[in-house]
Amino acid sequence: ETYRTITDEATDHNRIWQTHVPQWGFTLPSIFHLILALAALHLGYLHPEVRDQYVMQADDHFTFGIRSVSAILSSLNSGNCQSIYMSTVLVCFVYFAHGPKPGEYLVFSETGKAEWLVLMRGVRSILMSSRDKIFTGILEVQPDPAIQGVSHLLQDELGEHQSHIQQLQRFIETQTGGSSTGQVYIGALEKLLQMFEEAYQCRSAGKDGVQLMPFVVGWIYTRPEEFISLLEAKDPVSLVVLAYWSILLKFMGSSWLMIGWDRHVIAGIRECLAPEFHKWIEWPVSLICD
Repeated sequence: ETYRTITDEATDHNRIWQTHVPQWGFTLPSIFHLILALAALHLGYLHPEVRDQYVMQADDHFTFGIRSVSAILSSLNSGNCQSIYMSTVLVCFVYFAHGPKPGEYLVFSETGKAEWLVLMRGVRSILMSSRDKIFTGILEVQPDPAIQGVSHLLQDELGEHQSHIQQLQRFIETQTGGSSTGQVYIGALEKLLQMFEEAYQCRSAGKDGVQLMPFVVGWIYTRPEEFISLLEAKDPVSLVVLAYWSILLKFMGSSWLMIGWDRHVIAGIRECLAPEFHKWIEWPVSLICD
């Protein structure tokens, strides 16, 4: 039941989640435990009256699964890189499915390192070392013929987002005067404009929820370490940029995995920003909270 909620069966011609991921579990126990963790959380969502029982089971499987993944990362090779990569994808899905945690806002935290960001760094390191070996064979990325650009029904909506992001770009440019840090902010916003365009192409084809995950997560793991460090330090301008990214989380809210994450992240950003910065995030706050 659960695999149908994390894949687009119309384009998953290789039946990756239905067939191959469970089969990999026979040789990589971490995958089986992470599958069971995700399935338990899905059952908890479907049966809220007994959710606590399922969460306890999910936590047990998740603990074993993530420990097993960590233990085999050092033995990454061409034979196991695909299954290890899918393990890390499952880890991220389980993290989202568990729901927002107080004080944890994906890429920054009230105390210490953000848990999800630590996971994302693990995914990024695997991709950087083995991308060509991972996305081949059954995991080769296939173009989706249904995606044909942004429909005229959504063009005005996309244009509004683009206009607000471009206004923020101009404001940051005047404030930072071409400094190296300013360029990091501008680079993040330029990439975000691209992510919005691609997300709206996907939405125009009737796709939402976890099908937008590549754009949402992709923006984070393609950011340079300097920008990530600014977020971890709760630098106000980087948090403002993140607020605009959190709009994409709202588009994913149709998935049971992502319920509440947009409001949680924008609330954390607003709480960390001094009052004089609140006017900078009025657009994302109005979209997410109204």
